[in-house]
Amino acid sequence: MGFNVAIVGVGGVGQVCASEVIKKRYLSRLVLADISTIEAEIFANSLRKNTSAAISVYQVDASSKESVASILNGIDVLLHAGIPKFNYTVMQACIDTKTHYIDMASDSPDDLLSQLDWGDKFKKAGILGIMGLGCDPGFSNIAARYAADQLDTVKSITILDGDNSKVDYEGFCTYFSPQTAIQECLARPNYWTAKDGMKYYPTPFANKDEFEFPDPIGWLDCYVVEHEEPTTLGQSIGKGCEYVEFRYALHPDFVNTLKVLRFLGLDSDEPIQVGGVNVIPRDVVVTTMPKPAELAGKIHGYSCVGANVKGTKNGENVELFVYTIANHDVIFEKAGFQATVWQTGVPPVVAVDMMAEGLLNETGCIPPEKIAPVPFLKRLKARGMEWYVIKKTSPILMA
Repeated sequence: MGFNVAIVGVGGVGQVCASEVIKKRYLSRLVLADISTIEAEIFANSLRKNTSAAISVYQVDASSKESVASILNGIDVLLHAGIPKFNYTVMQACIDTKTHYIDMASDSPDDLLSQLDWGDKFKKAGILGIMGLGCDPGFSNIAARYAADQLDTVKSITILDGDNSKVDYEGFCTYFSPQTAIQECLARPNYWTAKDGMKYYPTPFANKDEFEFPDPIGWLDCYVVEHEEPTTLGQSIGKGCEYVEFRYALHPDFVNTLKVLRFLGLDSDEPIQVGGVNVIPRDVVVTTMPKPAELAGKIHGYSCVGANVKGTKNGENVELFVYTIANHDVIFEKAGFQATVWQTGVPPVVAVDMMAEGLLNETGCIPPEKIAPVPFLKRLKARGMEWYVIKKTSPILMA
């Protein structure tokens, strides 16, 4: 029996998801949905050359559960590749139509917890919801779980995202959703401790430190940034875990630009009047920026995401860095995308693979680390997203 998939949001990440899911024979029907269908129709035509599955394009307003629900008749799973602020309406549409749900990010750490609190609603509907299954969050959570499974105890988890690339574009740009990038980098950075739970630094760009990424990236300045992983990883993994943080390698020019946006109030999502018209400052900034999909072929360098997990094994201190790394130029030549959106779009499709195979059949709402890491990582590699492990050991010093 075939499997039917809907993708809401047909930007860069949504296009990656679609390009990947059509590679499997289990797919019978694919629905592409967006508020604007012009580019989605062009993209759908390119996909039809490579699959026997039926592909349909619909105009959908993700802020309306009725609009989303209207495309879900007979759909097995929906991938929400749109803006995270619409997660709740899309989730409600999935509950109403009994459709499995996967998204790639939450609007904030608190929103992730609120989404996971819908677990009973999803169980009652007999469906599974996976929250935050992109690259980071997503692969990063599963990498942390894989590393923790190799250890007797876990002391700390640091999620790391680094990129040494240069881009053929003179203005301000981001490699993933500009709205999300601006919002999370200028929010108060969060981290988790076993003693106090979720904690926050008072200002953005906190606690800068250097980290050595695998070659050819090398040493990069990394900042603690607001992110989903610290919200769930410590408690999910246990094993005595004391501390979880997310660190993002940010170029000084990027940091300075964001500081200027904050100083001018251009990062705000609160409407202001300009010439008698209500405008949202952050939306004005975003409209001047290129879409991440438009940067494909213009980014040159490497993107690396991984989980650095410290703990003990057999009486030794052990540090495991489980990571994926991709070259933007190679990914563009192979798949037609830039590496960041490609790394984000492949993991949710691996979850779809597991659903179609009957390996993900629970109900409720889960963070990515609740997925069995070995079968997931095996299928991730089969889809061309390689992952690696760097291991360091040292003796435990006795007091």
